[in-house]
Amino acid sequence: MRLKDFKKRFDPALLNFLDSKTETLRKYNNRDLNNYLLHLRKILQGGKRIRPYLAFLCYKSYGGKEDNKAIKLLVFIEIFHAFCLVHDDILDKADYRHGVSTIHKFATDKTRASNLGSIHFGNSIAILIGDFLFSWAFELLFNNDNFGEKELKRVTNIFLKMIEEVFIGQFIDVKMSSDENPNEKSIFQKMYLKTAGYSFTHPMMIGASLVKEIKNEEFFKQFGLVLGISFQIQDDLFDIIYDSNEIFKSSFNDIAQHQHTIFTNYVFEKGAKKQREILRTYFGKKVDEKGKKILRGIFRESGAIEYGKYLIEDNIKKAKELLKKEKIAEKYKDLFFKFIDILSKRKS
Repeated sequence: MRLKDFKKRFDPALLNFLDSKTETLRKYNNRDLNNYLLHLRKILQGGKRIRPYLAFLCYKSYGGKEDNKAIKLLVFIEIFHAFCLVHDDILDKADYRHGVSTIHKFATDKTRASNLGSIHFGNSIAILIGDFLFSWAFELLFNNDNFGEKELKRVTNIFLKMIEEVFIGQFIDVKMSSDENPNEKSIFQKMYLKTAGYSFTHPMMIGASLVKEIKNEEFFKQFGLVLGISFQIQDDLFDIIYDSNEIFKSSFNDIAQHQHTIFTNYVFEKGAKKQREILRTYFGKKVDEKGKKILRGIFRESGAIEYGKYLIEDNIKKAKELLKKEKIAEKYKDLFFKFIDILSKRKS
């Protein structure tokens, strides 16, 4: 099953669960909460479903047979991902997610219209919506009766490790935004914890562990690492080269939030003095259209974009080499190769 076909089967399970929770909470007769959950539904209709898809693909690759039962369980991964996005958008002060207002912006704008709101109010509402999502992820996992206690215990242990690592990665990300010159090693550490482990390694291990105990984690760690690095550098590149309407979220948001990436680090370490000085004047500030044009020129002329593209291509190549050596059925290996191609050619 390819990614687009998986999404068609997965989304009804995801949205049905969200609808059931929204309906359950109606007993509190809180119209505002209902409106926020309906807006959350709009956000969740976007997204690629990469994490549950990789979990499902590994479940099938290692011998899983119960497709519908697996899909129903793996909704917990996407619900946890939604929690991460809601909180991450607050930290990044992002206005849009999948072309829709983020929860905190929606809440802020809604209350401003009634002369009641503030940024603090919007952030508070979003934190609480995120808390709902976090608890629902565990509800889906602990209330599942389609898999045995042994399998669910393995999944839970991997999930707890994933949570710990993504929170540490987020902590490093926030701390790094206050640093003037973090080194490339720190940026790669953040990419592993916040992206590679969370989006690739751990979801794949969750899927495989539903079938059997994982005795050798090396493939998952290495394959997830190179895919995650490529994926994150792509995201950081898109933030620079595309406009907001092309990536369905704010462009140049990394620079506005004083976020260090491979690209900014390259300019600060290897760019000309004038290029470093100009980038420094924009760092931590909202970038207007004139500034975007200037900065795109700096990233291009300094060699930062070329360097980033090299890292993307190199890690994609490494992923394919690792996959060739893994002992799984050819039909599933072919689906993994197709997934890598989708990843390498994506534009958002």
